[in-house]
Parts: sequence; C-alpha cells; structure tokens
Amino acid sequence: MIATIARKEENLKLYPKAPLLSSDRTRWSGVHLEYHQQPPHQVPENALNQSQIIIHTQRLSSPLVEYMPPQSLQFEQTERGDITIIPAQVNNWAIWEKECHFILLQFYSTIFEQYAFEWTSGSDIELIPSFSRSDLLIFGIGWALKTELETNGLVGSLYVDSLTTTLVNHLLRHYSTQKKSSPLTSQGLSKRQLKQVIEYVDQHLDQNLTLATLAAIAHMSPSYFSTLFKHSIGLAPHQYVIHCRINRAKHLLLQGMSVAEVALNLGFSHQSHLSRHFKQLVGVTPKAFLKSQ
Repeated sequence: MIATIARKEENLKLYPKAPLLSSDRTRWSGVHLEYHQQPPHQVPENALNQSQIIIHTQRLSSPLVEYMPPQSLQFEQTERGDITIIPAQVNNWAIWEKECHFILLQFYSTIFEQYAFEWTSGSDIELIPSFSRSDLLIFGIGWALKTELETNGLVGSLYVDSLTTTLVNHLLRHYSTQKKSSPLTSQGLSKRQLKQVIEYVDQHLDQNLTLATLAAIAHMSPSYFSTLFKHSIGLAPHQYVIHCRINRAKHLLLQGMSVAEVALNLGFSHQSHLSRHFKQLVGVTPKAFLKSQ
C-alpha cells in the first residue's frame, strides 16, 4: 500500500492530468498500468525507483523530445506502437507540443526474480535505456493489459500473469545485459507434474488461480512453467483454466444452477464474463445452451 501511494504521488508530479485508467485496484502481480491522454507538456527531470515503459497509442503530429544519458537528446516523430524504456534510477525528461496518448507500464526489478528464474540472477539484471522505437510485441501486451483493465478482468489473473511473463522474457532477450543460464527444454512437463497441476486446477476452479501458484506446484518459474505447460497441453494455462470452467459450467447449469450462481462458483468476477466465455467456446449463451438440452 505504501509503495502504491508513493508511486501515485511520483506520477502526479510528472504529468498535469491523472490517468484515465489505472491498475491500482487490481490484484495484478509485478506490473502496474496507467493509460494517459496528456496535453502539451514538459516532463520534469526525474529518476524513479521503478522501471518504466512508455507505449505510444497514437502518432504524434509534432516531434517528441526525449533525454536519457548517455545518449543525450533525441528528436523523434513518434508513431503508434513506438515504445520508450526507462530503467529504474535513470535520469530522464521529455517534451511534447501536441496532446499525447500513451500506456505507462511500471515495475520493480524484483519482477525478473519472480518471473525468470531460468535466467541469470534477477538481482544482477540491468535494463538498457531505449528511445522511442517500434516494438509490436510490447505494444500488443500493453494494449491487451489495457483491454483487460477496461473489461474489469474479463480473462482473469492467469491471463495477466501470462502477459507479464511474456513481457519479462522479451525485455530480458532484447533490452537487457543478461543471457540465459540454460536453454529451455521442449519435452514439456513430466506426467507427475502435469497430473498435479491438472488436479489442483480441477479442485480450485472457484478461486483466483495465478500462474505463480501453478508454477510452484511444478517447482519452476512462471515463465518456464507456462512454456512447458503449453507444450504439454496445447493451451496456455489461462486458456486451459477457462476451458475447464466452461466445461464445469455446462454440468452445473444442467443440474439446475442459475447462471449467476455458476459464475460465482467458478471464479468469474461477473456473470457477463461467464456468458462471454461460454459463447466463445460453446457457440451459444448459457441460456440458449439450456434451451437446446
């Protein structure tokens, strides 16, 4: 809570307007998101304790001026999908002369220890400052996280964890000084590991399952687990959990449980979330499914 308040105060000092969206009230682990639409502005020189990724969601009609040592000043025509990476404790400032729309992602260096155990020591990882450049993967991750926030957690915590894992590994591969300590295996999870994870999911469909929890059952990092699980099952962990919940939902509906009760019993934050996922996977809404039986 103290860290959240400190971050809010720091961000309010940097920008004239509060963000239109913020992940402050979510249970996201490791990463914080804000969506901004800021008027012409000069961001004061700063060096935050968190690393930052600025993801531009529109083309700026006037040049963006950015400063980060040792590269000094950059004058750039920023396009939609361009990103700027500002590591923690790096002095920086920026100026734009037209309204600027962007997603702000912030995270502490401990995220590398949490999501990337198969890399060299997370405490030694250093991000490389990067001026505005196109990165469609980071843009896609930022946009997906923004959409998840706008839909009040439609897909859920596992989906956010999966996106965070992908982001961390991408940063480590392309924007850091570190290298992997060992290559990933393509064999998938062992039969025992897979059985334990599947049983746990089946027994906890009503709970807010996280990637870290499932990875701990298999005794590996979330990113490594996510890769091996998909290799074993053919689905990402969050996709598998949604499939399990919808299959269970069909049985509960046929037993006479209402749509609202089913949503509550299967960990959906809203009845509408259950209905949307149900229609995507089954092809019809829960009510239409019952009428067809």
